[in-house]
Amino acid sequence: MYGFAFMLFGSIVKKVFKDSFKGVKKTLKRANMKISIYEYLSMVMFTLFLITIFFLGFFFVLYYYFRLNIFFLIILPITLLIAFLILYMYPGFVASNRRRDIESKLAYSVTYMSAMAEAGVAPIIIFENIAKSPLYGEITEEAKNIAIESKIFGKDIVSVLADYSFVTPSKKFSDLLQGIVTTIRSGGDLNVYLKNKADGIMFDYRETRKEFTDTLGIYSEIFISFIFLILLLIVTISIFKLFSAQKLGPFTYDDILNILTYIVVPGFSILFILLLDAIYPEE
Repeated sequence: MYGFAFMLFGSIVKKVFKDSFKGVKKTLKRANMKISIYEYLSMVMFTLFLITIFFLGFFFVLYYYFRLNIFFLIILPITLLIAFLILYMYPGFVASNRRRDIESKLAYSVTYMSAMAEAGVAPIIIFENIAKSPLYGEITEEAKNIAIESKIFGKDIVSVLADYSFVTPSKKFSDLLQGIVTTIRSGGDLNVYLKNKADGIMFDYRETRKEFTDTLGIYSEIFISFIFLILLLIVTISIFKLFSAQKLGPFTYDDILNILTYIVVPGFSILFILLLDAIYPEE
């Protein structure tokens, strides 16, 4: 699909955007999405194009048979904006999920690294062994990328780890890689460093879960308050509707009630679920 979208919009994307969206380019790497920034932007344009075609077709069918208010077309740019924001943030969501998966398994993988380092296993072999294990989730993928880069480009493992510490989505994993690099270059004991790191990461993980519980309570109160305000607004508009036939600008009271009921409330609920998913610590 990415290839088809790039075939349609690739030339336009390269001319229009050029060096724009550098942040998205970095996020694609952190999300381990093995596509170029131009391919992804082409996919975004293709998706927005399909939404526009579908929406216009659906609207004119409703307009022809049910004489739908023409001002409902204002929903199209709103829909396109929401779709663009979702697609723009999608690599960030993927990177965030990878970060949480990495950090949830980091203590166990570091313990495994420590055991191999104690046995005198070379760092490159340590990451190759992790790359072969399915137990460590996204850390396995990180290890695969590190091992492949070392083999394909012929770079020593220390240089690869130093470079990859700026690519990984996890700050904790980045710190681990930088610590390994520093320990090796300074001639320190890698086993001792990894043991101490595993203890520190496990302590941080327990603290993170406590913080999430407190944050969840705050977000839940905000969500309930918002829903209560929307329901209060719906009741108020319904009362106005009983005593007045006037419009609010181009919209009737029914139009506003439909927008609040079928767009605002579900949209906010979806955003709230996505927010919880983004901050929820992995088991």
